Amino acid sequence: MEQADFGGREASALVAPGLEDLLVAELARLGVDARKEVGGALFRADWARIHTVHERTRLANRVVLRLGRVGAGSLEELYQGVRLLPWKPFVHPRQAVEVEVTTLRAKLRRKEAVSDKVGLAIVDALRGPRMEGPKPPKTPLIVRVHVEDSRATISVDLSGDPLHRRGWRPMTAKAPMREALAAAVLDAAGWLPGVPLVDPMCGAGTFAIEAARFAAGMTPRLSRTYAADTMPGAPKARAASAAAAAVPTAVSASDRDVGAIRATTENARRAGVEPRIRIRHLAFEDLEPPAPAGLLVCNPPWGHRIGGDRTPWKRWADRLGDVWGGWRIAFVVPAELSAARLGWEGETRLRFESGGVPLRLEVGEIPA
Repeated sequence: MEQADFGGREASALVAPGLEDLLVAELARLGVDARKEVGGALFRADWARIHTVHERTRLANRVVLRLGRVGAGSLEELYQGVRLLPWKPFVHPRQAVEVEVTTLRAKLRRKEAVSDKVGLAIVDALRGPRMEGPKPPKTPLIVRVHVEDSRATISVDLSGDPLHRRGWRPMTAKAPMREALAAAVLDAAGWLPGVPLVDPMCGAGTFAIEAARFAAGMTPRLSRTYAADTMPGAPKARAASAAAAAVPTAVSASDRDVGAIRATTENARRAGVEPRIRIRHLAFEDLEPPAPAGLLVCNPPWGHRIGGDRTPWKRWADRLGDVWGGWRIAFVVPAELSAARLGWEGETRLRFESGGVPLRLEVGEIPA
């Protein structure tokens, strides 16, 4: 079997809104030239690049192949355009197909009708001789259809499970942050392996575990299988990814809540980095810096995120000035929170949403 030729098509690495520039920069570091689009970054599709992005991205949530743009002025026009796209390299015989539809100012407004018509067109396009491929996956192929005005963009999901699900976090604390968002916070704060990192309100341990795996040269996810691997046109064997070098890094995680410590310990064990993280049951007010300088990063328990409305920002700010001088700080805070209430003024590095709540990342230096 010859592997599929992408015919100059582009793939898109999807990311949470607000993180597009970080993603383009990350892909460049991985050797993948990409350009920014709303909600992601586009790059020329080939199997090597798709494999690299899947293995190494810490920021993207998913990778999709832009199979084509077709007319969508009517259901019949949509059907004819979809039927002519090259489906056989990407859909295994006997594999189910699920169609997800989004619309914007679309002439075709009934999403269910669009989904049914696209599904029928794919079935008709797959008639006749088929490419033999690996064992058919148990999960369906996800086809994404975005209809805007009278045109539709048809994409094939190459990832399967969302990439932000690393595979090590069955245990969560209150209001956990997605792993990819935590990686974006570390990136935007300028943290690199070798720089001491402390999360004094660690919750499920996401910041510390992301940092520890990165410093250890580990890939972001425990699972190494993606939807693209099972497609009929995929290469029979993937080239092994070169392992990144480990960098000795002091990573600490603490929390006043014993449940959070339990979750962090278990998640770190599953992630293979428990020996690389110092985990302690301590309140922030009792925590001492482990080094003269480093990054203090946290997603503190603000307001309704944990069912309360009183967050001791001022007390934390006083502790920062008294004890953590010389450290860099990165706080995730509600977008509407003023610098006066926060107790210190940093630089806003990111604006994004988590759980539907607008947030911003404040980064600054604590005077020595």
